Amino acid sequence: MLITRIKASNFYGIKDPIEVSFTEGGEKEKIGYANKGKERISLISGFYGANASGKSTVLNIIDTIIRIMLARQQEFVLAPNGIKQETIICLPNYHKSMVSKPIVMEMDFIIIEDKYNYSISIINEGKEIAEEVLYKNNKKIFSRKNHSISFEKNVKAKMGTLAKNIVAPKKSSFLSVVLDESSDISVFANLKEEVGISELKQIKNQICFITDKRSVQMGQNNINGLMAFAVNYLNDTKNQDEKLGAVNSIVKYFEPSFESLIIKKEGDNNPVNKSFAFTYEAKYSNFYKNLGTMELSAGTRELIAYIGDVLKIIKSGGIIIYDETSKYYHPDMEMAILNLFKDKDINKHNAQIFFSSHNHETFDLLQNDQAHILEKKDNNIVVAKVSDYDVKERDNVKRIYRLGSLGGIPNTIDFNRIINNLL
Repeated sequence: MLITRIKASNFYGIKDPIEVSFTEGGEKEKIGYANKGKERISLISGFYGANASGKSTVLNIIDTIIRIMLARQQEFVLAPNGIKQETIICLPNYHKSMVSKPIVMEMDFIIIEDKYNYSISIINEGKEIAEEVLYKNNKKIFSRKNHSISFEKNVKAKMGTLAKNIVAPKKSSFLSVVLDESSDISVFANLKEEVGISELKQIKNQICFITDKRSVQMGQNNINGLMAFAVNYLNDTKNQDEKLGAVNSIVKYFEPSFESLIIKKEGDNNPVNKSFAFTYEAKYSNFYKNLGTMELSAGTRELIAYIGDVLKIIKSGGIIIYDETSKYYHPDMEMAILNLFKDKDINKHNAQIFFSSHNHETFDLLQNDQAHILEKKDNNIVVAKVSDYDVKERDNVKRIYRLGSLGGIPNTIDFNRIINNLL
């Protein structure tokens, strides 16, 4: 899977529509790109800006669209305090001018050689789906208006009267219902094949979100990521040695005295919530006792939590959305991880990464159309590529950015003035 374009409006800090393309024209091969026909698709895309400029929001567009495509939503959820709450599919922009407008999101992507376009419109403060459309190779597969579904005419003819009786749920995308293996088999058994979208089922295994926003996979931080890795390791009895061996070898490079992780299940599974207890420690060659994982350095925890998924995506091809790669790693380590996606000998299956960073050294990894600058203007997120400015590939982009010529940097003069006043 390769993502070629995203678009959104009335979403989190985005008011007016923003659109970001990850393609450029040209058939000649270029480092950091995958060739598809007469286009090149970027395999590495970076997002830069001051705090609260919208970097996470743009990455969360991808997160949210894919979650809506694949995951059926419940009508209500229980909050940690036990209070029943209505499910919110995604949050709108809360500016007064946007209260009556729908959240509109769109994504273009490629699976093998097929080009898809998926768009969705969400109303009622992010609680209900109003419209949904899926195209494949410029042919409309289905469209939705509120609860009503319309199919491409050939599919409609095959389905007969059944097509008229399908009703889409207000909280879930129709696509997620079709792709859900637990859907009513008498209705949807052959629908994926009939409409020609069976291959969309594989997306779930080709995406890894490492974000601070609500994520499809991992949760909110590397503590949750550590737990997710442990549970995945304990449940996957066939590949345990391979998974742990990969993580151990990389962490050992990070910390030379590190020997191995020790993850052991304790007791029987809880029949009520299907959970189990386990020990989770790190063994060091020069320590007289094992170290609890919570005592590991933040960078080591980050590696343990996510490097296995990064390797999996690179090995098989897929997409990683990584929010703030600069958060825990030394700048050289961050550069090394990101550079994996540019190395053709390593990234043989064209894995794609979308990342945000506060480390302007990472500009060195990117072409000017792969680096995106974000700013807040008039309470609205705007995004521009470095290539939109009068900047040439041979220019020192890091220096130009640090001078503020591209925007996207904090006003530290005002910050110092405020601190001085407070003191």
